[in-house]
Amino acid sequence: MRSLPSVMGKQWMQWAVLLACCAGWTGCLYQDLEVLEVGDFSDVQLSLEGLESQMDVVVYNPNPYAVNLVGADISLAVGDQEVGVVSLSKVHAIRPQAQSTVPLFVQTHEGALGKVLKNDLMRWLRGEPVPFSANGTVTGKAFGVRFNVPLRHDQSLNIRR
Repeated sequence: MRSLPSVMGKQWMQWAVLLACCAGWTGCLYQDLEVLEVGDFSDVQLSLEGLESQMDVVVYNPNPYAVNLVGADISLAVGDQEVGVVSLSKVHAIRPQAQSTVPLFVQTHEGALGKVLKNDLMRWLRGEPVPFSANGTVTGKAFGVRFNVPLRHDQSLNIRR
């Protein structure tokens, strides 16, 4: 008859091996999402409070399972000054081995764009476009595991119309 500690130790070892295999298989099965295209800002609304817009991103999911995009950590800048954020307004599901257009919401912080334009007033008065850049990551989730997809987009807007 075997002692209770040796039986429990063997079961523990079996669970550890099973968990390690599952973790390894998950890593082998996961492939990074691909950003195929980042669209220019659309539906641009400019007011005294700042700028609001939408930016569509086409993402391909090469995995054999669905992936949910759950958030975004993307800063919006003019030159080297951060003026706003780009965010995901709701969870977006991407089917297995499919591409999907993901709408992102672009918004400047209140008053931030005005400060930048005031510092470079002559350039703005000449009608030169304002160089925006969005840089950060979109966060996805599958089977409880989170991952980040890098995103970068540069665009110049002529806001003096």
